[in-house]
Amino acid sequence: MIKYFKTHILATGLGLVALCSLTSCANFGVGNNVDFKGPITVPQEFIYTSSTPKKSFEREQALVVNATLSMDSDKRSIDEKAELFYALGTVYDDLGLEGMARYMMMNAIVQRPGFARPYELLGIYFFQDGRVADACDALASAIELDDPENRSYFPYLNRAFIMYYTGRYNLALEDMREFYDDNPFDPYRLLSMYIVEREAIGEKQAHDNLKRNFDKLLSAHKEEQFGHDVVRFYLGKISEKDLMDKILQVRDDEAAFQDRLCEGYYYLGKKALFDGNDKLGYDYFSLCRNTRKYNFLEYRNALNEQKVLLKKYNLDELTEEDESQM
Repeated sequence: MIKYFKTHILATGLGLVALCSLTSCANFGVGNNVDFKGPITVPQEFIYTSSTPKKSFEREQALVVNATLSMDSDKRSIDEKAELFYALGTVYDDLGLEGMARYMMMNAIVQRPGFARPYELLGIYFFQDGRVADACDALASAIELDDPENRSYFPYLNRAFIMYYTGRYNLALEDMREFYDDNPFDPYRLLSMYIVEREAIGEKQAHDNLKRNFDKLLSAHKEEQFGHDVVRFYLGKISEKDLMDKILQVRDDEAAFQDRLCEGYYYLGKKALFDGNDKLGYDYFSLCRNTRKYNFLEYRNALNEQKVLLKKYNLDELTEEDESQM
């Protein structure tokens, strides 16, 4: 699991970028020949549901109560209140309560305008709204205001995917390299780099880079994790069924099962798109979103991918009802 560029470069042309946001402009006019609302095409044996563990809800409820009570204390400094607003915002984001999360992040910035971290989540939300310029500005602020001694590279990741979904693949690659270089032994960073490189430098070179980087990762003898198996699937070393079996290994652990389903369904969906099967990809993204891992990159990008597919076939965008049913 992994939780959006150069502001001056995109200062001109952002109106066009916004219009093309979450679309492939070259794909307008593709025939309307895919029924995304038709019967699901994912094999029945690969369809599972998960629920958020009760312990997670209880822990998050306790965090909300404790942070809210602490906020009422007159002894809290402005910086402490900013941190509490931010903490509350992240909990609300985990719960899928986006409106409350936005409110808390804005309050954190009001308390401390130079507070870097809230800008990242706001940037993600702005992009979801189609506010590309605002999203880029927010993420640029998250990067510029961050503590150089304790820097987070996740704003580079999120900004890379904004560039990816708006067709600025070279800029996406610049940011993704910043993110990848921070920890080249994270298999999910390899996968994100591969997704961007396919568009920026071509499928074959991206595949060769993925294989080479994965070999380096394995030679470092890092502890095995589910992400390693996802990379193996992308390299053709294991099958779709093998990957699902890896997910099912943790079925008795509600939290781990929910995480793996979200990740697995997203990467299976993206692989289906790479193989030219848009309907299967769309269905896998629906299953990913059905896990309700709201704060996962995979969950957020599954929605972005579905919007791209609907635009590609000149179909209506997802309605609130459609989204609430996933």
